[in-house]
Amino acid sequence: MAKAIPDKCKRCAMLSAHQAQELHGGDCWDPTVCYSRRSYARHRDRRNLIRARKRSASTPELVVNTEEFAKIYWAVLVVYRAAGASTPIHAIAAQVWQGQDKFAAIAPIHCAGMTASQVHTYIKKMLDLLDSHYQIKKFASQERLDPWLCPLRPCPCYPL
Repeated sequence: MAKAIPDKCKRCAMLSAHQAQELHGGDCWDPTVCYSRRSYARHRDRRNLIRARKRSASTPELVVNTEEFAKIYWAVLVVYRAAGASTPIHAIAAQVWQGQDKFAAIAPIHCAGMTASQVHTYIKKMLDLLDSHYQIKKFASQERLDPWLCPLRPCPCYPL
């Protein structure tokens, strides 16, 4: 990685050469280095932008045929839980997708009062149901949502 330009040089680059020599003449002005360093500091953002545009323009866009994946079913486990590793699970639900479209959903249930083994048993029952209908053996991913997004009413997060 390149060494960062010192702040003093960045400020100096915005001055004219004459002003910079008067301000830093005895301290750090070195004519063999300062002219090119000041030019680099003034123009580097614009030059980096131009370079980035050239790189992105020269990169060919690959097209993948997604039609063969449009018929695949997959499921997402939705867990309503506050952020943190040891926070209790508020509610769980599942979504079934076909390709890029949401196809079906298992309604959320509150997990208040359930032990960890009971939650795991319920998830296993959801997977058995998904396997029998859509041949889904496991969840493709898990999505964590905050408890206040729970759609169930009445809900402990929303007291009456």
